[in-house]
Amino acid sequence: MAQRAVHTATTTDGSVLIVGGCSTDGCSQATSSVVSVSSDGAVTSRPDLLAPRDGHVAVALEDGSVLVVGGFTGEGEPPLATAETLAPEADTWQPTGALRVGRGGHAAAPLGDGRLLVAGGWLGSQTYTDSTEIYDPDTRRFTRGPDLPEAVDGLAAAPLPDGSVLVAGGQVHPEVATGAAALIEPDGTLREIDPLRQPRFKHAMVALPTGEVLVIGGTDDDRRLLTSTEVFDPRTRTFRAGPELTTGRYKLGGAADVLPDGRVLVAGGGRGVEVIDVRADTSAPVQAGSLGQVWASFSTVSVLGDRVLVLGGYDESIGLTGLSELLPLDQL
Repeated sequence: MAQRAVHTATTTDGSVLIVGGCSTDGCSQATSSVVSVSSDGAVTSRPDLLAPRDGHVAVALEDGSVLVVGGFTGEGEPPLATAETLAPEADTWQPTGALRVGRGGHAAAPLGDGRLLVAGGWLGSQTYTDSTEIYDPDTRRFTRGPDLPEAVDGLAAAPLPDGSVLVAGGQVHPEVATGAAALIEPDGTLREIDPLRQPRFKHAMVALPTGEVLVIGGTDDDRRLLTSTEVFDPRTRTFRAGPELTTGRYKLGGAADVLPDGRVLVAGGGRGVEVIDVRADTSAPVQAGSLGQVWASFSTVSVLGDRVLVLGGYDESIGLTGLSELLPLDQL
């Protein structure tokens, strides 16, 4: 598979769509290429994006289509306000209504009514936004959502069982993290809640089968890689300490996924791969494939049938790794 940092979406047929990302060492340019990986590991070329993108989000919608939002075409370029969708059997991407605010490094998560929340992001020149927008797949348009407590990029978002979205963390100034957290309801109401135990950005958040949300790693200054995790309880609307990672990890957008047994596999942003077990309060490295010593920031992880796909990312020198592994679930 070509070397690039990637963004993925798991589609309704169980395949993983690999959408855009870096195309050069140093991530100075984005690519428009798209491929899908099926549950048997077969790789198939799909239609190119209408625009090259990195720093975007790619999300599978309830109707089986994939929505790609924002990002930028290359280093120093302004963020994109465009969005596009690919239907399951379509042979081309279709443009949607534009974002009200172009952005990269933003977060997105589905609301309980089938719409998608897009939050925060980078505007350029060390400037971030507190704006949110809500995409309606019926109208294919974005409308304004509530403003976040602070302007941030490098934040994370995750859906909750009641249909709301948890938004937490982010970078508020260069190398300065926030612990601010909020719940955003489908009706557009934003409720500020108690903050994260540890301010962080470039972290990951994943919704667990219990209804809780696991917050993983990140950084508080863009240098120190955090080993801590936190668990959000939607009943109390508070965060508690979670299992300690075996190594510090950051740049984790899309680099974690929930396994069928409720554990969470996280890759990249640090060395190797590990599996977090919230119930047992443990995290352990995975000794499988060739992943033991690979550093891969901005890797992506997706459960693919009876295996887990680990893709892409770049190393400590911002060189694209070309990493591609399928890990059997019975080895994890």
